[in-house]
Amino acid sequence: MQLKDKVILVTGAASGIGRQACLTLAGGGARIFASDLDGAGAAETAGRIEAEGGRAASFAHDVTDAAAWTRVIGEIERQAGRLDGLVNSAGLMVVRPFKETDFALYRRQQSVNVDSVWLGCQAAQALLASTAREGKDRGTTASIVNISSILGQKGGSMHSAYCTSKGAVRLMTKALAVELGRLQIRVNSVHPGLVETPLGIGSMQDMISHGVPLPSIEAAVGMVAQRTPLGRMAQPADVANVIAFLCADESAYVTGTELTVDGGYSIN
Repeated sequence: MQLKDKVILVTGAASGIGRQACLTLAGGGARIFASDLDGAGAAETAGRIEAEGGRAASFAHDVTDAAAWTRVIGEIERQAGRLDGLVNSAGLMVVRPFKETDFALYRRQQSVNVDSVWLGCQAAQALLASTAREGKDRGTTASIVNISSILGQKGGSMHSAYCTSKGAVRLMTKALAVELGRLQIRVNSVHPGLVETPLGIGSMQDMISHGVPLPSIEAAVGMVAQRTPLGRMAQPADVANVIAFLCADESAYVTGTELTVDGGYSIN
């Protein structure tokens, strides 16, 4: 895939899908800016890329803070002078029955999962657009990839706040794809199923602690694998490879699309 020398910012880069996206994109030749509230974790991700001969830098970054976004985008412009891609991967999932989800918990998930995407797209728009203008004669575009979920496409018990937030990301993506297309900025969403990450495993543990009749995490993973037509739970690389495609020149005519990455789980 054509990623060489692209400058890409990935949020939620300290672990899980965000970290693997950084590694996969860097493996394709992209220059990575890794950001996370966990600044040490983001720095570790960047360090791994540099140890393998890639180019990376990191930021401690609260994605719910507009001023933090201004700072991060400004620093990327100072260091790299361009931005080819933004991957909004930071996320929060708290599993609770609806009656136990107070408004503060609801708002926290909206803030991390929805507000951060809005703020990031808005902060990055000008730099993405200027980069896209430079590449227009070559047929290249800028790309925003928003990480939603299959729970942004359908409902899920004990996930009311999370479903609400990820559904918002899904439709925000489509609205921005229409509006930003004339600027040659593509906007797509990726909808993973259950992925073997700290977030995914943590959600299973939450479900067990709230009464879902499964004896262990291992049993939960087995249940997911059994229901999935491809017969296994997703790994971060499964999602990162799709993110890389959406950031690459090969997807230059793909925008407003939602790509489901769940091994067929949601259709079974």
